[in-house]
Amino acid sequence: MEKEMKNSFNRGYGKGLGFGITLMLIGVLFLGFNFGILPAALKWVIFSWPMLLIFLGVVNWIKRKPFSGTVLFIIGAFFIFPRIINAYPEAFPGVNGDFTHTYWPLLLIAGGLLLILSKMFGNKWGFAEWDHQSYGNKQYSRSQGATGSFEKNAVFGSGEHIVLDPEFKGGEINAVFGGITLDLRKTNLPVGETRLEVNAVFGGVTIFVPREWHVESNMDAVFGGFEDKRALVDPLDPTRRLVITGSCVFGGGELKN
Repeated sequence: MEKEMKNSFNRGYGKGLGFGITLMLIGVLFLGFNFGILPAALKWVIFSWPMLLIFLGVVNWIKRKPFSGTVLFIIGAFFIFPRIINAYPEAFPGVNGDFTHTYWPLLLIAGGLLLILSKMFGNKWGFAEWDHQSYGNKQYSRSQGATGSFEKNAVFGSGEHIVLDPEFKGGEINAVFGGITLDLRKTNLPVGETRLEVNAVFGGVTIFVPREWHVESNMDAVFGGFEDKRALVDPLDPTRRLVITGSCVFGGGELKN
């Protein structure tokens, strides 16, 4: 219990420190624009939703979440490039001004490349191998090696997965222009804290959990949201806890039972 409280304190301290540094950086940038130190043309490039996606991508890289970090960074970079072109058109004389309409197939190419790389080098990126058995539109999933962790990426696609492991030990879900449904009602939580990372970018994630589970949601939302639609029972098991973290960017998620 003491170790768990210490870990929770360290995570809270790290988040507070990161948020404080971010606020200071934003303040310095605004001062730079107000005093004319930074060119005004950059203001709508830096303070924009594509830059926020790039920032979240870098944060995910720091958290050693390479897939979700790369996806967020690519989408942010794609949509921020037209803003840079409009701010400095003389620097890109040969580039079409209608960048997004002309080069949108690049997102398809990047999505396909990410899927191929995740299949080829998934284990090196920390993704667990799973044995899937399909019944209709559902996939019953059991991790190989009894790790109990779940890792799934949906890029321009969707899937429904039911975990059959005796204990669920967390994992990561990334839905980019797609959707994932994760059913945890046939598994159990180990004693202590179990963490699940969820990232929905222009996509959706639905998670089903047993009624007696203690679940905490610490999601960051940018033009999106994560809703808790459970019918709760009392009392919940205080010795086992599922903590859901991550981000919803132009996407959404639901927690149900």
